[in-house]
Amino acid sequence: MGFILEQTPTFSWPITIREQVDNGRYRTHQFEAVFKRLPQSRMEELAIDFQRLRHAVKNDELIDQIPTRAIADEILVGWSGIFEADNTTQIPYSEESKAQLLEVATVAEMLVQTYIESIEKAKAKN
Repeated sequence: MGFILEQTPTFSWPITIREQVDNGRYRTHQFEAVFKRLPQSRMEELAIDFQRLRHAVKNDELIDQIPTRAIADEILVGWSGIFEADNTTQIPYSEESKAQLLEVATVAEMLVQTYIESIEKAKAKN
């Protein structure tokens, strides 16, 4: 199969979020994120920004770079499998619901980390 230069503007990828619950246990949640397909130059910038952020946090350094939520906000353009508290009513994607999602602890970081890993895995298979 030949390579098609014009690619789709988005791709979907599974996301797993671990939520702390009582007694030192975790609950696992999954949903399908729809990511914006970025040009290589922008992906490299985001990967470097994310590495710097993680390094700064690990070393208790002041962060004057792009916060993880800003990166996640740029790359997340849709989803499926996110529900209201009744676990039957799906929450449609909107900028307002995305902002709410990105305020949930660990979600923005997992979105960015998964996005970068999906790109790295694609490179590794080539």
